[in-house]
Amino acid sequence: MIETLRAQILPPVQFAFRGNRSRADKLRGLVEFGPYGDMPLNQPPTFGFVFPSEYRDQANRLFLYLKNGVGPFKGVESTFRFPLKREQVFSVTGFSIQNRKSHDAARSYADAILDWHTSRPKQRPDLFFILHPQTSQSELDTPYYACKARLLRQGILSQNVTLELINDEAKFRWSAANIALAAFAKLGGIPWIVYGEDVDQDLIIGLGRAYLYDPATRQTNGYMGFTACFSARGVFKFVALAEVTDDKRRYLKLLGKVVSDSLGRAERMAKTITSLSLHIPKEMSKDENSVVQDAVQQHPKQKILQITAVRVSDDPGVFAVDDRYRDGVPQRGTVIHLGEAEYLLYTEGRDEQENWAGLRPPVALRVTPQSGTFQARRAMAVLRQINDLSQVNWRGFNARSQPISVYYGSLIARLLSHIPATEMNAITAGSAHQMLEERMWFL
Repeated sequence: MIETLRAQILPPVQFAFRGNRSRADKLRGLVEFGPYGDMPLNQPPTFGFVFPSEYRDQANRLFLYLKNGVGPFKGVESTFRFPLKREQVFSVTGFSIQNRKSHDAARSYADAILDWHTSRPKQRPDLFFILHPQTSQSELDTPYYACKARLLRQGILSQNVTLELINDEAKFRWSAANIALAAFAKLGGIPWIVYGEDVDQDLIIGLGRAYLYDPATRQTNGYMGFTACFSARGVFKFVALAEVTDDKRRYLKLLGKVVSDSLGRAERMAKTITSLSLHIPKEMSKDENSVVQDAVQQHPKQKILQITAVRVSDDPGVFAVDDRYRDGVPQRGTVIHLGEAEYLLYTEGRDEQENWAGLRPPVALRVTPQSGTFQARRAMAVLRQINDLSQVNWRGFNARSQPISVYYGSLIARLLSHIPATEMNAITAGSAHQMLEERMWFL
């Protein structure tokens, strides 16, 4: 059924860089002003490069492209304002994956990292770059997940780069900047945020959950809820991970607890919090949603006067046609009121066609306020926050325009789901716990 609906357009998003100076273009703003916030390190960062012996040339190429830049990217020093010299880098190599299946290759990577860590317990890099062959996301036992799990257990950050990407000169020219961006953010740097001090006191908590698998049987053997907190300007605050359990009822109880604990933690972060919004992804069931709403309603409000919960889902089956344009594509920031408690928000539009044209429809989000937590007068403020958070995705300069509260949650869930429940328990209970909560290891 086709309906004629009223719509309005949110203000375009501007980005803030060093000194709170603003630009509409992310890369130009970084080059001109520098990142909004530097990495919180006392000395230049050190990096480990993990690669099979046969891929030394690709490792050298990655280092040089990060250092000197390529195409519009001028290197990490000009763009992110930190040095990258040979003495800051060392290699973890001496193994081969030629003619090996993915399972055996994964073991080679993991063994190389473990041997390195055992022989040099005091040499701890700030981040590893791991060069590995591209594998299917459906595979459980791959170099990507094997290395990630091993390093997370030790509280070490890593950035994965596929050999196919490095070997594809045309693609790598445009990917080197995104690799550097993710590494900078993982090390605590703040590339850019939303410009506008009026939203400094607003917080957003995104919810998520991961189903953990047994790699041998490929059966679900654990459930884990989590939250990720941000300011409304896009500054990362923390991740909170619930305990892992193999019992669905206990999982729901732990999900409610991690939400409640996160609300309390957010409340302790600032003297004044104007509002807090909970963003619930479409994957969450009715039972999960009920637990979340109970946690919100039972939370004793102290500093947070207003807590709003909304379900945010990317639904390509719902779209609008703007009859002012021949192609019918709305502008970015278009808000359409679908009903009494449902909105459609375009976080991409006709102005960003180079990001999606011919590949997929522009991102249009269904935003559904949850009963008992929503006030109609706050609708546009909540929608503006979602639109703003869709433009501060540090996954890439042209990353998909989904709100980081939900999109980052999908990255966390995808990674955790490939780590066995027994290993995940060891990771969250060990020395890595602080890093998992305070750094953006999931980018």
